[in-house]
Amino acid sequence: MSAGLSQPRFTYADYLAWEETQTERHEYIGGEVFAMAGGSTAHNIISLNIAMALRTQTRCTPCRVYMADVKLYVQAADASYYPDVFVTCSTADAARTHAQEDALLIVEVLSPSTEGHDRGDKFAAYRLIPGLQAVVFVAQDKPHIEAFIRNAEGTWTLYEASGIDATLACPTTERAFSFALAEVYAEVDFSAAQAEAEAAAASSGTSA
Repeated sequence: MSAGLSQPRFTYADYLAWEETQTERHEYIGGEVFAMAGGSTAHNIISLNIAMALRTQTRCTPCRVYMADVKLYVQAADASYYPDVFVTCSTADAARTHAQEDALLIVEVLSPSTEGHDRGDKFAAYRLIPGLQAVVFVAQDKPHIEAFIRNAEGTWTLYEASGIDATLACPTTERAFSFALAEVYAEVDFSAAQAEAEAAAASSGTSA
């Protein structure tokens, strides 16, 4: 999620040029830019585990997996985000250099300071991406995953999996993805993750 710092208004083209000169990442939302908050150790481990798993599942296909340093522009919302992990199989995206636009699947690892934004305005913006088929929310303090999957009628359905031995199937129009929770949470210390979440919640004035 963005930190509380807001910059003057930009066009999207202005933002792209300005962001290239910055040492920190910034989201662009409707003409404003917001500095991105840092993530916890558990957040980083989980994101990397997911990216590696998805990379294995998309190897030798046209699909590409990106992590937190690659922008995803949502044209209909005039917003640019840095998803934790996302997959695109678009030939148009393959030719783009500054930002991707045609995400097929997006993963956000939840934190106390980011969950409201991730589930709220950001999720609403993501759903405006025409070809998006799945948005996955991953807890970092316990083994739990939620996947919202879009059906042929455009309706989003929630699927969930809990417990370290569970697996969540995540079919899309391009291919079927799956998330084995033992793989997603490999090397995660849940007690440390919970402590990090509580500390972050205390500093942001929210509850873990």
